[in-house]
Amino acid sequence: MQSASSLPQTSRSLVLSAFGQPLSLTSKPVAPPSNGSAIVRILTTVIRPHHRMGFQGKSPLKFPVPYTPGHTAIARVVAAGPDSVNLTPGQLVYVDGFTEARDDPHGVQSIIGLMEGGSQKGSKLFKAWEGFWRDIGTVPLEQCHVLNEAALTKMGYSFGDMQILERLTLAYGACESAKLKAGQTVVVAPATGAYSGAVAEVAAQLGCHVVALTRSSSKLEPLTSRHPRITAVEVTGNERDLSAAILAACPPSGADAYIDISSPLPGAAVTHFQPSLSAVRAHGHVVLLGMIFDIKLNGIALLSKNITIRGQWMYTRQQVADVIGMVEAGVVQMGEQAGHEVVGNYQLEEWEKAVEAAEGVTGWGKQILFTPRI
Repeated sequence: MQSASSLPQTSRSLVLSAFGQPLSLTSKPVAPPSNGSAIVRILTTVIRPHHRMGFQGKSPLKFPVPYTPGHTAIARVVAAGPDSVNLTPGQLVYVDGFTEARDDPHGVQSIIGLMEGGSQKGSKLFKAWEGFWRDIGTVPLEQCHVLNEAALTKMGYSFGDMQILERLTLAYGACESAKLKAGQTVVVAPATGAYSGAVAEVAAQLGCHVVALTRSSSKLEPLTSRHPRITAVEVTGNERDLSAAILAACPPSGADAYIDISSPLPGAAVTHFQPSLSAVRAHGHVVLLGMIFDIKLNGIALLSKNITIRGQWMYTRQQVADVIGMVEAGVVQMGEQAGHEVVGNYQLEEWEKAVEAAEGVTGWGKQILFTPRI
């Protein structure tokens, strides 16, 4: 543990005090880390497109105020609590905001700086940790995943490139939930968004054939041009035609899995859900990863084909470690070589410009980041 005298004296953070009010940049003293925590210096943290809506109290992702946004970060360890056995000052870490209650890990979760867990206990867990729109932060020990900085730097990855780990991990969690193996076929619908595109690219890099649904094949060109295993299929208003197009892109037996990552808009999945579901072979898997509404299921059809349908919420700590290992081994790529792009870097003082810029950055592989001054 680093001595208290060597810790930064203060930290700066952006705080939303009330819905509809501007954020304020506040400063407070830095306390030494206690058991179960670490102090980190934030190098990059992500800005999502929906933040302005959330600050107005209109986001489907619920959180109490006051709060500091920011749900994932690349950071450097400043000090670790007395019970830390792995973290040391100076280490580069990926800080994952998806937290599970230590005394009820399967029942209570929240996402630091993004959304509470949908219950009184989840709200309590959310309030226990501040988000990462700050320069110095206190974070849970178990959310710090050590990165092989030398290996990642040798591969040409910047800290901003590494921030994409959050999307890759979410995607990998879905692929594991679908029981995907190299050589199998998976339908991903839709596949042009920040997270849905990540599902398609991760599945392809794991050796799967991906049938990627989109309303515009040209929007998927950055993915299909890099990954020959990804086949774009355009979504139409005619379910019969769409079903035929999906089946034509699958093996004769059908798809091994279907991963749905629809946006949180009622009716958004109406035209593609049934055609995608019908393409799944016997004993296949369906994973609902997005926020899909008002779906209809044919129980007899599912029964006769022994199809497993599963809702997938986030990922496990082991899956985070697995993704980091695959990136460090070169199995899964990030950065320019993968087609990813950091389209904007902002200081905390520039939060209004940053939030406005992020509203227009919704596609696959693109990021808007805060890079607090070091």
